[in-house]
Amino acid sequence: MALCLLGTISVAQEKVDTLRASVVSSTAGSIIVPQRISSKQLGSVTGLSEAVRRFTGVQVRDYGGVGGLKTVNVRSLGSEHTGVFLDGIQIDNAQNMQVDLGRLNLEGLSSVSLFSGQKVAPLQCAKEYSSASSLYLESAEPVFPDGKTNIIKAGIGAGSFFSVSPKLSWEHLFKGGASIRLSADAVTSNGEYRFHVKDFRQYPDGSLAGYDTTMTRKNCDLSSVRAEAMLFSPKSGVESWNIKAYFYGSGRGLPGPVYKKAGEYPLSLDRQTDRDAFVQGRYYRTLGRAWSVSGRMKLSYNHLEYIDFPETLAGGNPAHYNYRNHSAYLSASAMARIRPWLSVNIAQDIQYDYLDADLRDFAYPGRLSSWSCVSTRSSAGPVDVSATILYLDVNDSFISANGRAGARRNVLMPSLVARWKVAESLTVSGFAKRSYRMPTFNDLYYTTVGTKTLDPEDAIQFDLGMDWVAVRSGGSNLSFKADAYRNQLKNKIIAVPTSNQFRWSMYNIGKVDVLGSDVTADYSVKAGRGGFGAIVRYSFQQARDKSDWNGQIPYIPLHSGSVNLSGDLSGWRADVTLFATGERFTTSANLPAYRLAPWATLDAALSKNLTIRGDELSLKLCLNNLLNEQYEIVDNYPMPGFNFILRIEYKIN
Repeated sequence: MALCLLGTISVAQEKVDTLRASVVSSTAGSIIVPQRISSKQLGSVTGLSEAVRRFTGVQVRDYGGVGGLKTVNVRSLGSEHTGVFLDGIQIDNAQNMQVDLGRLNLEGLSSVSLFSGQKVAPLQCAKEYSSASSLYLESAEPVFPDGKTNIIKAGIGAGSFFSVSPKLSWEHLFKGGASIRLSADAVTSNGEYRFHVKDFRQYPDGSLAGYDTTMTRKNCDLSSVRAEAMLFSPKSGVESWNIKAYFYGSGRGLPGPVYKKAGEYPLSLDRQTDRDAFVQGRYYRTLGRAWSVSGRMKLSYNHLEYIDFPETLAGGNPAHYNYRNHSAYLSASAMARIRPWLSVNIAQDIQYDYLDADLRDFAYPGRLSSWSCVSTRSSAGPVDVSATILYLDVNDSFISANGRAGARRNVLMPSLVARWKVAESLTVSGFAKRSYRMPTFNDLYYTTVGTKTLDPEDAIQFDLGMDWVAVRSGGSNLSFKADAYRNQLKNKIIAVPTSNQFRWSMYNIGKVDVLGSDVTADYSVKAGRGGFGAIVRYSFQQARDKSDWNGQIPYIPLHSGSVNLSGDLSGWRADVTLFATGERFTTSANLPAYRLAPWATLDAALSKNLTIRGDELSLKLCLNNLLNEQYEIVDNYPMPGFNFILRIEYKIN
């Protein structure tokens, strides 16, 4: 602790109102202000992955279709370096530690926030300091009109791919002030869509090969059901808690890559079934003006069943795999205000994971992980500074040819975050931190996936940013945000799919150097019963493989950006969004044979809210890829062309 205090220039004053805000939102009170999408803006998108695409510096890797895997990569660090937190507790995933955004629901969320680096806020758990970037999903507490204690919402969506998605939720206010939300939804879709593929490539020897055809994407069906129950404490400025229970079950096809081989297109018939369940809770309490404490817990179970049908061997017997991941997590943190200008946050997290499978000669790995953290924060006038030391200790055990074996790694991860309010309208901030990622069970032990020789991944991040509010008057707001950053990675783990979305190739790149910048311009104006908004985002990411080719690493575009225009009037809201991504390469050898073409898509949404005898009726039409762009985010995984979904929701107050 003494080292942290000596390394701190000054520490931000923690006021009681800031802490109370953090009780409600795990992103409140942070030194670094995140990118955020509000619940109103979330209403104009069809899913979480669509919302995350609107952040700068982000690539959402989408393998196509309703049930295709959707992961988020921030500033070229990789999906595994992005922690996804639901109400302040991290979501762990049983497949490659890449959280599938397609499985998460927007229903009941108050906001989605992205920290492209280090978040520093009151009463963080230790795991929050370990992520190179963090995506936060915050649940909205139920709001009850005067005299009402029950709210029922029912809705249904239907659209392309023969998709149907009903949902139902019930909110109740108890006499003591506590409230509960029960919700359930389902999705069914055949996932099939037509796509045009025209791909001619010139190879190093000068030969030209390719194809030009129109096909139908098969084996893309999805059937899923999700159920949630969340209990909220009575509103209080001193104490707050919530408990969440969650279940997700799905069955889906895993379409393989589209490639021509031996005169035909071998397409995957593989199937995957998932059964995920968890219960989690968090608790906050202030102990006078000097102390506050927090606790978190989570128990989760993930069952993944995979059936592998040979694509090219007629009559071959399919392989059948079952993986069961058990996880238990516990966290405790405390914050002390030592001086009006100085506070210290101490956190201890522990987690145990065990992977079971019905496979011969399986390793049956177990992992005990511990995160220990001390963080200081101070303020000296307009300057806020925080210094953190995080200690990670990981103990693995597994069955080898010589019996039960073990491996242990530990590492220190320091970070320094600062913010300077130069003027009322101008703020400068920056950070430097180290992140360390162990290979996951899936990297190491999944059959047809793991590579047991993988080395841990080490990342050093530097960032300097500026926030400027140029106009704030008369209902008009104009602001600019710009960041320049550098990420240095050692033994970067690259995960690319092979014959489908279950079978992956994992390998290390010895050294990667990332130079980048993110720029956002945000304008909004309100007049009478209406308003207009425009957001322009641009990202530059030069992510070079310094150990071999000195080329751009796989799937990272040099240039990308988006433009969003929105307007609302008398209950109507319209959104139009353009996404654009430059060329990418499938390997660090940036040769023409490995090039993926640039792409741009145009989406639109129109919604209307009506009041009927005190109840609310919402109508929303989402039109995706209006120009029917034929493109690929991942090589040989074609994305859908034009598609739509219409949603109707009725809320009984």
